Amino acid sequence: MRSPNPTAHHLVTAARAILPMAAAILACGVVHLEWAVSTAACWTLICGVILLMAMPRLRAGDGLGFLALFVTLLECIGAASSGIADAQRWQACIAVTGAMVLLLKVQHLRALARQDGYVPLRHLERRSAVLNRSPARGCDSVPPRRSR
Repeated sequence: MRSPNPTAHHLVTAARAILPMAAAILACGVVHLEWAVSTAACWTLICGVILLMAMPRLRAGDGLGFLALFVTLLECIGAASSGIADAQRWQACIAVTGAMVLLLKVQHLRALARQDGYVPLRHLERRSAVLNRSPARGCDSVPPRRSR
């Protein structure tokens, strides 16, 4: 029996259905329509959000890196077909993906601060910081946890 309320799986399925259309719109707009800087940046943001929603098991940085490569490829194709490369549009699209990565990193640091705010950042391993909260071997600079 299906739930009448939307779930996260429904959102992922919808994002997976929308992602190819959004990527095609971005490609057509950059290559053929020669969009303005702001329009291309907005569609890059939309595609980035849809990409992150469509692939929840993919690392966010990898997905956004793929989006940056995709936009770069589109700009190269557009430059080859028209003979003019729009560097400002490309820079705006790359800046949007970089800002999305920055926001994701801030979100990750906020989650770590909520879990245990007294672990020095140099002791956090990139991949196991959330799963394994024990300090690095030989480290005495971590204060004991406070009891609640």
